[in-house]
Amino acid sequence: MRQANRELTRLLRTGPFESALDSAIAAANMSLEDLRLRLDAKGVTVSRTTLSYWRRGRSRPERGESLEAVARIEEILDLPASSLRALLGARRPRGRWIDHPPGTLDRWKLWPSSEPLLKALNAPPDGQLAFLDTSDLLVVNEDAGIRRQRVRLVAEARAERVDRCMVYHEMDDPQNLVPELAGVTFGRRGRVRCDLENRQFVAEFLFDRPLETGEHAIIEYELKLPVSQPMDNFYRHFTRPGGLYTLQLRFLGRQPAWVRRSDRSHTANLHLSEAGTTSFAVPEVRPGTVGVRWAW
Repeated sequence: MRQANRELTRLLRTGPFESALDSAIAAANMSLEDLRLRLDAKGVTVSRTTLSYWRRGRSRPERGESLEAVARIEEILDLPASSLRALLGARRPRGRWIDHPPGTLDRWKLWPSSEPLLKALNAPPDGQLAFLDTSDLLVVNEDAGIRRQRVRLVAEARAERVDRCMVYHEMDDPQNLVPELAGVTFGRRGRVRCDLENRQFVAEFLFDRPLETGEHAIIEYELKLPVSQPMDNFYRHFTRPGGLYTLQLRFLGRQPAWVRRSDRSHTANLHLSEAGTTSFAVPEVRPGTVGVRWAW
């Protein structure tokens, strides 16, 4: 059972949606008819056939009422809020929208529990900034209890008078330890808020001056990540299309047995050098999840 729970936890991070849903239903030892009846009791009507199609990947929930059903499924199966919805990505283009750029994920709808936190910070609307380059450098030393994440963001203003950048991190520590913002370069540290119940960390970085449409800014910051259990994965969520994404990893001391890139559309083993380093790049990111996992 413990192994099954670990697999479910992994699938909730990496997807695909249908595999995570199938694993969650199996872990709950629930039939599709049981799930349909539980949804009906919550005032949500979904046919058993539709649930089966979602579970097998033959169709995906996309409309508002379908996404509401997925939210209720998360409650019934005792899953973290929005964990299944985060795997759905953008709605597939149809009809007159077919020539539009790939869609985006609405952060407020994707993680409903974040709404009070973002309102408290008076967070600007999504889409004011486009990220042309996102880079993560992760240093892990399990022997010394050191985990550091260095982030570099190259942003372009898509609106007038954009004066700040908001960054979001999900916490996955069983002891509710939170990251520590160790430093900020090419910008000023604003407010930092944590929501332990919903495992969210939000930081605000202020630009030296407001950006006009088309102007660029570079922000670099570093986090000290909590250490309470062995770390075996790292993932980044993208809510909208972006430019280049690069991930560099450096393992000091004890080396993992293997490192594997894992996201919704691509899984591959990564070469780990004798110096304990590896990396990969995504030239044009799409909404969804990109990351790696490893085994000690």
